[in-house]
Amino acid sequence: MHNMAHTITRPQRVLVSGAAGGLGVAVARRFTEDGARVALTDVNAEGLDRIAHEVGGIPLPADGRFRDQLAGVVSAATEALGGLDAVIAVQGAAFVSTTSAKTEHAWNQSLDVNLSGPFHLASEALPQLVESQGSLVMISSAAGIFAGPPGTAGYTAAKTGIVGLVRWLARQYGPSGVRVNAVCPGWIRTQLGEGGMGYLAQREGITVDEAYTLATRHVPLRRAAAPEEIANVCAFLTSSDAAFVTGTALVADGGGSAMDVGTAIFGE
Repeated sequence: MHNMAHTITRPQRVLVSGAAGGLGVAVARRFTEDGARVALTDVNAEGLDRIAHEVGGIPLPADGRFRDQLAGVVSAATEALGGLDAVIAVQGAAFVSTTSAKTEHAWNQSLDVNLSGPFHLASEALPQLVESQGSLVMISSAAGIFAGPPGTAGYTAAKTGIVGLVRWLARQYGPSGVRVNAVCPGWIRTQLGEGGMGYLAQREGITVDEAYTLATRHVPLRRAAAPEEIANVCAFLTSSDAAFVTGTALVADGGGSAMDVGTAIFGE
């Protein structure tokens, strides 16, 4: 038998948005560990500087809602790195929105931060990815496949929009050699995750750790993800091991979406 070593190629020039948040930090760290040079952007300039210093990345602070600012980020990252092989759009935030007129501002914020921002980033970066025949990964959510919890009307709609956008971009840019995929995590132990858990903990009179246990009690793996586990999925999708994977929404939720919620009451 032919016994040749399997060589995996990985992106060398990477841009990560939302890089000052828990998942973004893990993604930046993972790509740096894999030998990539990484440019980082986030609205939190102070946090971004700290992370960039830690991983040896290039901090490019910007408000991820605005296309002109993101155009500047892509331009600066391209110049600093000599091009882009991969873009990971991690930016996201949860605002409490329902059908009430009182939460209309939160609805708009949800769409701006979670859908329009990543769309603007992708739009500005795609010419560079066409040049490198690179890869775009957009972070959606399990809420992009199924309804999110109460108070997440805007978040659910935006993350669902990310999945549709990824499919369209994959179709549009596949002929140019660019791969576009979404990752749909379940609960992750990050600041964003702990926002939801804080609400649950307060409601039930329990600790945040106990809230995570409660929220994942019917998930087959019985736990939330570590941010590093989702970063690993991003690393796979941008590597040559995923060379024929595009237009997909890869769910990484501990098996939660494999469950029929109506049978959860039966237990094991």
